[in-house]
Amino acid sequence: MPDTESVYEARYGWDTRNAVLVAGSLLLTAGLFLFDPSEPVDVKGFQVAAIWIQIPGFLLFGGGAAVLCFNASSKKVALRVDSAGILLGGSPMRYAATTVLVPWSDTAGVQLWVQHVGLQKLPYVGVHRHPGLPPLPGGTSRLGAAAAGRPAALVGASRQVGGWRLDVPALLSAVRHHAPAAGIAVDPDFPAKA
Repeated sequence: MPDTESVYEARYGWDTRNAVLVAGSLLLTAGLFLFDPSEPVDVKGFQVAAIWIQIPGFLLFGGGAAVLCFNASSKKVALRVDSAGILLGGSPMRYAATTVLVPWSDTAGVQLWVQHVGLQKLPYVGVHRHPGLPPLPGGTSRLGAAAAGRPAALVGASRQVGGWRLDVPALLSAVRHHAPAAGIAVDPDFPAKA
């Protein structure tokens, strides 16, 4: 019988951030309908037909809202900790290609870290793997790691907490249960509710 009490699982779904982004995208998309497609619009001194602003706007804002809705409605596993290891769920749009299981035998520790982008603090769950292991499939480039200010191996084995909710105490409890020797680090800037 499986030990379900020590399993931690978070799934993609609706949260406040997703709802605000979708509402904002739909509002901007609706605003584009206010333009008469045949009327010229002044863009930094150039006259452009409104249709040439509307089409990219519809694709960007309407398409963005559709992707966010798809991701939230997918209910795919974003993060799972169980006896097999730590499953880092991928993007719902390319789930099979971007999801990876890090077995406990490869895991040295878990780090909850934050990337500062302007005024935003983007929280991540990362796995420290033992030295010498090959990079995980679909890992991050050195340039991406440099931008995050973290080692490439950690960034490549991390997932941003976005489009799903993280219960930090439950996650850390599951890690301690399955890998008592694994190191656990939580950055001071990591939000209490992610």
